[in-house]
Amino acid sequence: MNADKVVTIRDVANRAGVAVSTASRALGNGSASAATRQRVRQAAEELHFSPNSAARRLSSGRSGVVALAVPEPAPFIFGDPFISGMISRLSLAFAQRGLLPFLALTNPDDAEGFKSLLDRVGADGLVVLSYHQSNRVAEVIHHYRKPQVFIGRPPHGSSVPYVDVNNRAGGYLAGQRLIEIGRSRIAVIAGPEDMTAPSDRTEGITQALQEAGLSPVVVLQGPFSTDSGYAAMHRILEDFPDVDAVFAESDEIAAGAMQAIAMCSRHIRIPQDLAIIGFDDFRLAKALSPKLTSIAQPLDDMANGAAQMLQDCLKDGVCRDRSKIFDVQLKPRDTA
Repeated sequence: MNADKVVTIRDVANRAGVAVSTASRALGNGSASAATRQRVRQAAEELHFSPNSAARRLSSGRSGVVALAVPEPAPFIFGDPFISGMISRLSLAFAQRGLLPFLALTNPDDAEGFKSLLDRVGADGLVVLSYHQSNRVAEVIHHYRKPQVFIGRPPHGSSVPYVDVNNRAGGYLAGQRLIEIGRSRIAVIAGPEDMTAPSDRTEGITQALQEAGLSPVVVLQGPFSTDSGYAAMHRILEDFPDVDAVFAESDEIAAGAMQAIAMCSRHIRIPQDLAIIGFDDFRLAKALSPKLTSIAQPLDDMANGAAQMLQDCLKDGVCRDRSKIFDVQLKPRDTA
């Protein structure tokens, strides 16, 4: 055969002595006897035939693309270790499953732009990361009619499949730890009020404190950011000067809180005067001085769980698993 000629499925069928439809089924794991399948695959190998994946996707009505929707401002996305770490792990997890991840960045309030982007991409499914109930794009996600999986528990009443960690257990572990080391004036610096994870984490530590006859001296909510942690800690030191511990619901928040403590004129020592526990246990936790005690969540498990869940939904047309919840661990270090 001419080396410049493009080998087609018809060439393979002729070499194997079968119909084109039979060759197609044999190469695509369709109905064919073992002997026929072997003969067709041998012919394909001899002719150096490579099936056109794009053509296969077109014939199946699928693009092979999975959209990763992150409705957050771009600077926050690439500066936040949880989101950036999850994006990289999700991209790898989907690529390993033969799916093409597409990062769908959008302004949280640009509902029309987000809808237009999803329509143009023509993705087979959607993974939603960092979902805020108050964002305008939330309505677009709610009405998206293709399979989707959330990273993080969706709002109450939603039936969308999701993967998450046991956030409530993480908050409970933090409360237990602070009580064990003798702290009783405990403040909570929580994440955004329109997300489910912060409420679960706050419920967890509140339960642990209630079991010991205590309650948080204050719960302040804000973004998962260093600036938010700094501002909240400054307010706590002003309004509750006898506070002896803080549960920061992300390592970024904890880092900001530690900066505020370092700049305080009262020369507060960590952990002697004020203990701190964060949440995430990313590299930042070990880079801080003193090293941060944190609640670790397994990003690799979450990413692989979400990718497998969505792949099963696309394959079967029905999502068998409605949720996958992963355990968290307390990582004791120098701050508590």
